Amino acid sequence: MSPLQNAPTTPAHPRTSPDAPPELAADLPDQTRRIITGYKPQRRKSAWTHVQPFVVECVLAMAPTTAINARRLMTMTALYVSWVWTVTGCDLTIPRVFKTQLVHRYLAEDLAKRSETYRYDTARQLSAMADKLGDIHVQRLRMPEQTGSARPYSPAEEATLFAWANTLTTPLKRQNARALLALSGGAGLSAQELMDAQVQDVEFVTGRLFVNVRGDRARRVPVHSKWARTLAESIGNRTRGDLFHAYRLSEYKPNGLQRFLSDNPGPLRPSAARLRSGWIVAQIDAELPMQVLLEITGFATLLSLQPYLEHSIQHRADDHIGRIIGEEVA
Repeated sequence: MSPLQNAPTTPAHPRTSPDAPPELAADLPDQTRRIITGYKPQRRKSAWTHVQPFVVECVLAMAPTTAINARRLMTMTALYVSWVWTVTGCDLTIPRVFKTQLVHRYLAEDLAKRSETYRYDTARQLSAMADKLGDIHVQRLRMPEQTGSARPYSPAEEATLFAWANTLTTPLKRQNARALLALSGGAGLSAQELMDAQVQDVEFVTGRLFVNVRGDRARRVPVHSKWARTLAESIGNRTRGDLFHAYRLSEYKPNGLQRFLSDNPGPLRPSAARLRSGWIVAQIDAELPMQVLLEITGFATLLSLQPYLEHSIQHRADDHIGRIIGEEVA
């Protein structure tokens, strides 16, 4: 009989030592409980008997609120912990299982044939679990942002997105769509930054709008005039609260944005990455000083601008000889 069946119904917390007993959350929805306790992996079935109690404890402690999230957590965690136990045979405790070197080895060896995006999502999920369950920092992978994802929308495509936002069926949906377009297309916010943005982060100064971006790349960004009215319409009479209204998963806040886009399809799917790319390319084309570019984009080095250069205005050295030799002022 599984030790989970006789466990006390108190809030779950995974073991930091091998002797701590597993516990079940009392307020767990029935469907979610059934998914977690009834989960059976398709791979590494021989290891499942050994790792199941630990995996279940970890997922319960993450407190998944939906069946989809519970199933996703169980799958990623079960595959990873089974691999760790098979390869290392270590005691199944949070500090021993959730280590940067083990996570990265798992990505390189077991997920070598999976896509870069899948590996990134797995690393992000495991890192979130390590942080919440044991206050352990697991180094995440760099977010995939290939040249293809950096392709800006054309003016015609932007017009299509604008029409989509204005024709959604409810005020809340239009509010969210306008926030996405204005914050990512008008101020260059990433999906994560968009989900962190609050109404009170927007400033109105002498007819101009500024956004105070939160997070690791905190900065103050002027909103492009093309999208300023759209942002003002999104805010309306609100004075505080989330600019983009959606449920936020603790391990990946932009999940709410992706759900919104899937539930409200249009002729062209909006992308925070492509909107941000168009905004960055516009700043490059404006020939801003390098220091200003880094300040408003939140990039640490100019190397981060490389994917966007091929989409910017192309210049020839021969057209700028006067400036190169000092005969002309920029």
